Amino acid sequence: MSISNCKSNIKDWQYFKLNVSFENEEIAKDHPLDLMTWKQLINNALKRTHGIFGEGIEYFFLNQEDKIAYLKVSHLDKDMFSSAISTYISSDSLVGFPMTITILQEESILTKLQITDDDKLWFNKAVEEVKEDSECS
Repeated sequence: MSISNCKSNIKDWQYFKLNVSFENEEIAKDHPLDLMTWKQLINNALKRTHGIFGEGIEYFFLNQEDKIAYLKVSHLDKDMFSSAISTYISSDSLVGFPMTITILQEESILTKLQITDDDKLWFNKAVEEVKEDSECS
C-alpha cells in the first residue's frame, strides 16, 4: 500500500478591498485614479510606515477601478500592510491633493469579499486560480 505525497501549492493570502478618499469630494470626481497611481500610493504608505521592510511586502492587485481596489497580500505581512495603509495620508505631490486609503473589507477567504455585479468576471477568475493552486500536483 502506497501513500501518495500530496503537497498543496496554496499560499496563504489576506484579501483587501480598499478605497481612496480625497479631502474634498468635488476633487475626487475630477481625478480618476489609475493602477500606477494606486501602486505609488501603496508603496509610499509601506515605505513611510515600515521603511525598507515595508518595501519588501508582497502584494498583488486583483482588480482596480478608479477609487476602489482589490488586493491580495501575503498572510505573513497582513498586519504591517494594514497598519501602513490605515495610517497613511499622502502628500499632494502624487496627484496634487492629499489622499487617504480606507480598508473597506479584509478577509482571509477570497469568496467572502463583497463585490458588485461588475466585478464578477475578474472575481471568478481569481477564485478559479485559488482552486487551481490548492489542488494537489
